[in-house]
Amino acid sequence: MKKRMTSLFLAMLFSLVFAGMAQATYYHFEDYRPGDIYFTSGSSSTWTFDLDTDSLYLWKIAAVPLQNDGSDWSLIPVDRIGPMGETDILHRAYLTMRLCGANGDVADLMLDNLLLWNNRTLSTGGTGTIDVFSQLYDDHLLTVTIKSESGSFRVDWMNLAGCYESAPTTVPEPGTVVLLGAGLAGIAVVLRRRTKTAAGRS
Repeated sequence: MKKRMTSLFLAMLFSLVFAGMAQATYYHFEDYRPGDIYFTSGSSSTWTFDLDTDSLYLWKIAAVPLQNDGSDWSLIPVDRIGPMGETDILHRAYLTMRLCGANGDVADLMLDNLLLWNNRTLSTGGTGTIDVFSQLYDDHLLTVTIKSESGSFRVDWMNLAGCYESAPTTVPEPGTVVLLGAGLAGIAVVLRRRTKTAAGRS
């Protein structure tokens, strides 16, 4: 009887563990910053992207993309808006910005205080868009600084996009709670029968 009760308990325990484990969800995120920032010779400006606190536009995706597919996510309904979690796993991040009225001026671009774009001539036309593959720290924080070395221009907008994986959770779902209740009820029945059998023998 003890062996039977132990087997029943172990079966219920394994079922509870596997049923309670939720699969991770993948999200494409957008952290968009509108507004014109004007630069003159020697001026600078810094943007801060904190994915753990910023209100991100989030779309569920099937898996982690191997590269930026260039989708216009603004045409796709947003699944939800909010930050990613501190334990979520960031896979990719792309920084995109549009420079206006550059006219051959130069600028320095720094990400997380690491100089990536040094004294480069900007677009000679009225506008120009640049993409940068961005590496974020483990705290999901990115700072972007642009400094004008000469001339005047503006940054029309800046956007940080990419994908991350939500951390798997082990919070029991309603079906898991039902399963647990059924298992406990089964144990109660076994114990009750065992008590009756013992009473009948005495």
